[in-house]
Amino acid sequence: MKFAYPEFLYALFAIAIPIIIHLFNFRKFKKIYFSNVEFLKEVQQETQAKSKLKHLLILLSRILAITFLVLAFAQPYLPASDQANTSQHSVVGLYIDNSFSMESIGENGSLLHAAKVKAAEVVSNYRSTDKFILVTNDFRAGDQRLLGAEEVTDKIENIEISSESRKLSAIYSRMNDALNSSEINDKSLYLFSDFQRSTADFKSIKADSAINTYLVPEQSGDISNIYIDSCWFATPTHLINQNEELSVRIKNNSNNDLENIPLKLFINGQSVVPATFSVKANDETILVLNYMNRSYGHQQGRIELQDNTVTMDDAFFFAYEIAQNIEVLSIGNTDDERALRSVFSTDSMFHYRNFQVNQLDYSLIKKSDFVIVYHLDDISSGLASALQAFVENGGNLYIIPSDQIDLNSYKEFLSLLSINYFTGLDTADTKVRDINYKHPVYNNVFESEPEGNINLPVVTNHYQLSKSTVGFRTALMNLKNGDSFLTAYQVGKGTVYLNSSSLTKESSNYTNHAIFVPTLYNMSLLSRKQFPLFHTIGSQSTIDLDRSEKDDVYHIKNDQVDIIPQIKNTSNYTTVFVNNGIETAGNYLLENGKEELALAFNYDRLESDLHTLNPDEIESVIASGSLNARYLNTSESSMQSALSELNIGKKYWKYCIILALLFLAVEIALIKLLKS
Repeated sequence: MKFAYPEFLYALFAIAIPIIIHLFNFRKFKKIYFSNVEFLKEVQQETQAKSKLKHLLILLSRILAITFLVLAFAQPYLPASDQANTSQHSVVGLYIDNSFSMESIGENGSLLHAAKVKAAEVVSNYRSTDKFILVTNDFRAGDQRLLGAEEVTDKIENIEISSESRKLSAIYSRMNDALNSSEINDKSLYLFSDFQRSTADFKSIKADSAINTYLVPEQSGDISNIYIDSCWFATPTHLINQNEELSVRIKNNSNNDLENIPLKLFINGQSVVPATFSVKANDETILVLNYMNRSYGHQQGRIELQDNTVTMDDAFFFAYEIAQNIEVLSIGNTDDERALRSVFSTDSMFHYRNFQVNQLDYSLIKKSDFVIVYHLDDISSGLASALQAFVENGGNLYIIPSDQIDLNSYKEFLSLLSINYFTGLDTADTKVRDINYKHPVYNNVFESEPEGNINLPVVTNHYQLSKSTVGFRTALMNLKNGDSFLTAYQVGKGTVYLNSSSLTKESSNYTNHAIFVPTLYNMSLLSRKQFPLFHTIGSQSTIDLDRSEKDDVYHIKNDQVDIIPQIKNTSNYTTVFVNNGIETAGNYLLENGKEELALAFNYDRLESDLHTLNPDEIESVIASGSLNARYLNTSESSMQSALSELNIGKKYWKYCIILALLFLAVEIALIKLLKS
């Protein structure tokens, strides 16, 4: 126990005053004449005993009242075990959570406003010679610079809500590096946050015992929120006049069931599907929206609902392209390409071209979406290299062997693609046993998965594949003997489809079977380069585009912003870092003066779950010893009081005043009782 003003303790000598009064008893006695007191002796003795007891109690109450009154002026306190500001200089780290969840309303306005006020009070509690480091979720350049009290106060005042969402471990790591870069030994860190469960990953923090950490929670009374979590299409391909099936996942983070909540879908700014949905408390639902594509080119979508708690997740943006043409190139040695031409000539969407291998300009391969190599007896090294580059950069290739191939030539070519190669010809009659209905090539061909025996292609001869294990292999059609008839391989950024037999009638009835047309049709549709439906702000997203002959300048723009993104060129394509500089969710266009690509950006949904750690959970984290931290509970007292208690210790002068008043009241009660 220590005293803030120990000189007041000399006033304890005032205790002698009531003692002297009671010892000498200055009361004057009055004589009362009575004829006979014989019968009053017993009553007199009893009265004197009670009087002495009451006088002693009054004396005790006066002594205690004076004692606690003096102690109140002396201000006793228990010193804190880790007093702050004990060294000559201190460096103080301040983290203010400015994520979207801090828009929630607490007792003193928005949580961000309350955090800024408390952070300013922390700064005022330190000396003018101390230094400060201020960090928010933005992770801006210069965050690690030491600031004076006046400068950091101005920066605190200018903090605004940010779209960035950070894990607490990332914040602590950044602050740890910044504080340890200073030569000042006395280091403190204040974390002002709502400590959401989705971001407060205390277990991932690598704590530094040299840094005194103080957790200052900001709590909101209302944690309910309903938001759009994500969306996706039933099929990866998009065609004009095609009926789209868009699934939307909606989450309800509240304790109330919600019914008939309106939701709107906009395509290119036009409302197309108004709908309603219902969702149980603390549950999610998936709403399916159906509409039809009406135009070519980029399609910019937006899904909206209304919620008053947190509004940043009430809209979800997406974008996709509807190609006007798909470039299909077939390469063969013979004129036997009638089966291929019959598939692509009936639809104007396909721009189909066929070349003999000795008449082919290899630059056409790079400009194509889908390349079919059919009935070649061997593959030249030049063609093999061109096809390898085409596939690795995102192109789709369909390989159909001839009836008499050079096994060594094909082995070199297929090994170059890192896929299984042909080992020999099997002339036994067999039949296709099954189809992979879940693969994108076939998942929209059948209304439902057929049951029982169905009519599948008959195969007279086929090439067997090597047994070596390769990555990203998927069998699309298998034969009854267990061999593969049609296999898909993921190679680089593209796909290679490998047929085990030729298209001639001597090898199979594949070209005459009903499955042939949808197989080639969907292969070609899937060959159109697919871009992400949306990007998340804060993630490191990139997209790869065909390399332009000129180094064109790319722009990401909408009506409000125009950003030049970072790019990286290779010999075959251009990588665009599309998330650089994007801070606002919405629909954007990526353009370079010649081409346009629709992009969509959404805020990270980590901030949508408003459930936070309660005080008991925060205390348990501190008690575990994994973090050298203290919990500053400002819900029951002001920030200034919490800081004063932190720096000086627990003060007891208020309790002394209460006890002094209490004993004065006891004295008054005893005096009145004595008179009675």
